Amino acid sequence: MVSVRPLAPFSSQFFGGIEQFEMPAGNLFGLVEALDGIAPGFADEAALRVAFAVDGAIRTDWSTPLPANAEVTLFARVAGGSGSDALLACRSLAPFGVEIL
Repeated sequence: MVSVRPLAPFSSQFFGGIEQFEMPAGNLFGLVEALDGIAPGFADEAALRVAFAVDGAIRTDWSTPLPANAEVTLFARVAGGSGSDALLACRSLAPFGVEIL
């Protein structure tokens, strides 16, 4: 059994405000499938919006086996941007400050 801790917004959006519960899962694929069973639609959103931390370490490989008694935290994935700051330009503002273009 793994301990699942969905953080906001997932705790309220999918799990009725429950902040921690236990469920069986061999890996994150299995966990997402099990979570979808209690919160239909979760699996569709998980690939795009959810990041997983297993015992405090972010996991991107959903096929890696989960340790017995693992704690899995679900939190909002941070995404966006071009991956480069080459598109940013700065201009000094007098007498102080900077404008980012």
